Amino acid sequence: MILMTIMKGKIFCLYIAVLFSVNSLAQKAGNTSGENSFFPILAWDDVRDAATIKKMADCGINLIAFVPPAFLDVCQANKVKAILFDDKVTPRWDSAFNAVKGTPAIRELVKKYNRHPAVFGYHLKDEPDGNQLSELGKTARLVNEIAPGKWAYINLPPGMGGWYDSTYVQLFVDQCKPMFISYDNYPIGESDRHGFSWGYWANMWDIRSASLRNNIPFHTILLTAAHFGYRSPTFNDLMLQVYGALAYGAKGLGYYKFVGETLHLMEAPELGNWNGAPLDEFHDINPVPYYNMKRMNKRVQALAPVLLNLKSTDVYHMGGDSIPQRNHSITDSSLIQGMEAGTAFIIGEFTHTKDNSKWIMIVNKDLKASTFVRPKFSSKINPASIKILSHVTGRLIDWPGIWYSLEPGQGVLLKVEVIPGS
Repeated sequence: MILMTIMKGKIFCLYIAVLFSVNSLAQKAGNTSGENSFFPILAWDDVRDAATIKKMADCGINLIAFVPPAFLDVCQANKVKAILFDDKVTPRWDSAFNAVKGTPAIRELVKKYNRHPAVFGYHLKDEPDGNQLSELGKTARLVNEIAPGKWAYINLPPGMGGWYDSTYVQLFVDQCKPMFISYDNYPIGESDRHGFSWGYWANMWDIRSASLRNNIPFHTILLTAAHFGYRSPTFNDLMLQVYGALAYGAKGLGYYKFVGETLHLMEAPELGNWNGAPLDEFHDINPVPYYNMKRMNKRVQALAPVLLNLKSTDVYHMGGDSIPQRNHSITDSSLIQGMEAGTAFIIGEFTHTKDNSKWIMIVNKDLKASTFVRPKFSSKINPASIKILSHVTGRLIDWPGIWYSLEPGQGVLLKVEVIPGS
C-alpha cells in the first residue's frame, strides 16, 4: 500500500512493483449474531494511544492493521481485533521480507500473545513483489501451523490481467497459503470530481477470480483519505468503492486511511498532503468523513450476516461509457436483463451457501445522479418473491417496485426466487 501510494496508485505501477440465513428466516434474514458474523472492517493505520482506538471503534472499525502488543488489552476493551505488529518481523517499507529474521520473531510473538482474545493475525508485509513470495511463504505457513485460525497478514499491490491473476496472485496463494487474499486499489483522483478508474473493476475481477478458484475469501483496501493526487472521498465515492466491492463478493474491507498521517513505523516516508481522513493529523475527529464512514460501517454490519454466507456466482456491468476490461455485460443467463432507468450499474449475483437462495446486489455506478431502480428481471425470477435486505435493520422488507431509488454510488441487496424448472 505504501508502494502504491508512492507510485500514485496508477494501475501501471504494478508492472514495475510486481515481478512476476437457513431457508429465508422469514423477515429476520441477516439479523443474526455470533457465529460467522464477523465481517472485518479494517483501519490500515498504526495506533499509539487508547483514545485513537476508541475513536476507531466508535466509528465501526473492528480490526486494526498495525497494533503493538502493548495495546492488545485496549483493543479487547473496545471490541476491536488486532493485526499484531513487530518490526522484527515486518521490514522497512521498501525492503524485502527476510524469513531468517522474521520467523524466530513470529515464534516468539505467537508464544506470548496468540491466546489473547484481541489477536486476529500477525503483520508480515505490504505489497511484496513476486521475488519475496517464497520467503514470505516460509513464515506465513509457519503461522498457519503454530497459530491456526490466525491471519498471516500480507497485503498485495494492485494489478490486472492474466499475468496478475494466474502468475502473481496464484503464486502468492501457492506459496503463502493465505486465510484471505487482501489487496489495495485507489480509483479516485483530483482531476475529475466524478471520475472513477475502470482499473478498480479490472483489478477486482482478477482478485475475485483467484478467490473463487482457490476458495479463499478476499478483502479489498480502498481510499478514505486524500493524498498526492487522490481526492478527498465524498460519501458517494465511499459508497461506490464499498458497494462495488460487495457486489464482487468481498468478505472484508480496509480503509486507507483512518488517520490523516503517515505511518509511524517501517520508516515510511512523509507524504505531506493528507486531508479528508476521519481523524486529522492531530487525531481530532473530522466531522464529515468520520460520520460518513460510521454511517457506511453501520450499513455493512447490518448486511454482514447475509454477506458472509453469499457465494458470488456472477458480476457484470450495465450501461456507462464502456464495460471495464476483464469484465462482461449482461448474458442470456443473467438474472437482470436490463434497466428501465439510470445510466450505469454493477450487478452482483449470489447463492446463499446455507439455503441455496438467490441474491442480487445492484449498485448505481453513476457518481453524478441518483436513479430509480427498475430492473428488467429475467423470466426465471418470480416477481412476487422480491425482497430488500434493509441496510438499517438487516431484515427483509417488501420490494416497492418502481419507487425504490439509489443515490450515486449506493447499492441494494435483493433476495429473489428462481422459478423451479426455469
